[in-house]
Amino acid sequence: MSQDVKAIARGTGLLLPATLAGSLLLLLLDQYVNGVLGNADYGLFNAIKRVLQLVGFVVLLGMENAVIRFVATAPTPEDARRAVRHALVGTLAASGAATAVLIALAGPFAVWVDPAPATADALRIGALSLPFAAVRMVAVSASQGWKVVTHRALVMYLAWPVAQFLGIAALAHGLGLGIRGVMIAYVGAMALGAAMAVAFVLRVRPAGPAAGSGSGSGSGSGTGAAATVGFVALLAFAWPMWVQTIVMGLYTWVDQVLLASLRSTTEAGIYGPVATLAPLFGVGLGALNGMFAPIIAERRLAGDMQGLQALYRTVTRWAVALAMPPLVVCAVLPGAVLGLWPNGSPEAIDALRITCAAQLLCTGVGSVNYLLIMAGHQRATLLNGIPAMALNLALSYALIPTLGVTGAAIANAIATMTANGVGLWQVRMALGIHPFDRAFLRPLVAGLPCAAVAWAVGAWVDAPPLVTVAIAGIGGGVVFLAALRALGLDADDRVVVDAIVAKVRRRAA
Repeated sequence: MSQDVKAIARGTGLLLPATLAGSLLLLLLDQYVNGVLGNADYGLFNAIKRVLQLVGFVVLLGMENAVIRFVATAPTPEDARRAVRHALVGTLAASGAATAVLIALAGPFAVWVDPAPATADALRIGALSLPFAAVRMVAVSASQGWKVVTHRALVMYLAWPVAQFLGIAALAHGLGLGIRGVMIAYVGAMALGAAMAVAFVLRVRPAGPAAGSGSGSGSGSGTGAAATVGFVALLAFAWPMWVQTIVMGLYTWVDQVLLASLRSTTEAGIYGPVATLAPLFGVGLGALNGMFAPIIAERRLAGDMQGLQALYRTVTRWAVALAMPPLVVCAVLPGAVLGLWPNGSPEAIDALRITCAAQLLCTGVGSVNYLLIMAGHQRATLLNGIPAMALNLALSYALIPTLGVTGAAIANAIATMTANGVGLWQVRMALGIHPFDRAFLRPLVAGLPCAAVAWAVGAWVDAPPLVTVAIAGIGGGVVFLAALRALGLDADDRVVVDAIVAKVRRRAA
């Protein structure tokens, strides 16, 4: 148990700073794009990016999670490498075909989103990013499956946002290419990210066989996860996750596309900051999942459900603690947060608060889909995604025409909470575990003084939005950590603290 906690802590200690820094760069990049393009073209850019991300889910074929599990449980390093090669070939073929289709049908499709001529051109340019995005995801998944996380591997979290920023500054701002320049920079950054991810995976030298032996619970089809590593075996394991990922993309990322279609690209631009912030609240859980996912597969294979539940509770508690300060600041000071965007609008205040509440609840259930997938119950994820997708589409068409950005936020919040709530119930039924204990309350209680600090800053500090948010974030974060420490640490928390202190001491030495 303590060894797995240390592994998660070490991996997260590398992943979290990199993903936080990368997320901050993406946030600054999003604000820069908003200023360069204005709300209308900014909304169009986000709608096209959402379309590309949704198509990206299709062409990945569910391979990202399949690669993590097959690599984590493969009997030999060569079996793991063979699985990665098959996944790369399959996703490259699918993404190449999707790129050709999008380029051919960009005109008719663009009319549905926005009839302006630039829309079709931007979509054609953006379609070229699909093969690079697919390669990058498979390569990153391979490194997660091997539990190989180094500083060199994490440079790509920072490099591709920087490359995109420089490209936009040169093409969109400097040369005046507008949204076309933004999309060219987007494709170039994706190509750089893919090249860096592949270069890292090629350098990986696993120390020895993975923990699995090819036997155990299997993939849900009655065979062990590592029985074969051919493309057919990968796809047989991945297809339910493939469908579920597409469904998840529809209920979480279709909001901006529907806003652009049902209202206007300007309203999609007003909603853009909210859509940008929503996934950033889950950065902590994402960093934790990077190391937790292969450990789930190993624990399930060994039949250690008690240890898995203990890790589930620890990971969920850390995820809530990492999400709490930014969620509190955004919920208490939404006007100041939205003011960080050059064209940020108070029309999105209610949408941001609704999104914050939904994200807190979703983070609070933890890694439900990873638990189902890595434990061999991947088909169950369809049963939480399909109702969420139906709810989101129905509520979006009902609410967006009258409520605009607020309606989009309500539809998205209800859909994501439904999916995560059903997922929590499925984990309880399938694995007999849940993330809740008395320690779970600590980050929630510590959030109260953090909220009080943010409210005081908003009431008493008369400053530009950047200064207000910075003071509230730093002050609230310090108070949150102090309150969390005062509420006490359990054994797992002390393992994490000891790992962090040891790392700091090594660096100081």
